[in-house]
Amino acid sequence: MYEKKKRSAELKRLAREALVGRYGVMAGATALLTALNFLAILIPLWIFPGTSVFSQICQFAVSIVTSLLISLFGAGMACLALDVTRGQKPPFGNMLYPFFHHPDRFLIMSLVLVAIQSVLQIPVYVLDNLYSSTFLTHKYGLEEAIGYLYFSLLCSSISTLIYTIIALRFAMASYLLIEYEDLSGIQALKESARMMKGHKARYFYVSISFFGMLLLGSVTCGIGMLWITPYMETTFAYFYRDLKNEI
Repeated sequence: MYEKKKRSAELKRLAREALVGRYGVMAGATALLTALNFLAILIPLWIFPGTSVFSQICQFAVSIVTSLLISLFGAGMACLALDVTRGQKPPFGNMLYPFFHHPDRFLIMSLVLVAIQSVLQIPVYVLDNLYSSTFLTHKYGLEEAIGYLYFSLLCSSISTLIYTIIALRFAMASYLLIEYEDLSGIQALKESARMMKGHKARYFYVSISFFGMLLLGSVTCGIGMLWITPYMETTFAYFYRDLKNEI
């Protein structure tokens, strides 16, 4: 029988109620994840400083590795959020769940998404390198520089849009890997795509409904994210459970 799915406002209300008394562990997980993402930007530059082709290739490789490792913590955050939706007060250590339950599954899933994103960014990288090399031999005027900037932003926006459309299909993969240890990373991506049929627009709407809060979070220099991120993660966990008709 057809089950009517909950609207964004209902999912967010459930998330607010579930987080009462549980914000501490979720805020701590958010702080850790934020620090790790910040380090992921700096580490490649520390290990391979410079702007040579070799340095840039090594920086890219290191950034891929660090992104994959941090993705395990991101899945751990989803694990905490699932626990919260079920009325539990999870220990902070549950954030390490992916590390001790066949982490290769989570890494393969993340690697597929990183590969898709990297392929889509190739035109932007090529364009930037062409501009940089040409800039060294030719003096661009203001009009040419602005024209390049517009074109580069257009390419980057198109790349981001395509990736977002693709990534929406796989939004449930982490939850599936958490709940079903027998699933491989590829199987989780396929099952997520099946679950999200007819629900991608709804998930996108739920996501952009936090846009105003994210702006406020940036105004507070990220401090507000200690409240906003747990709210978002718990709402998305409820979205997953709603797709499974568990609520």
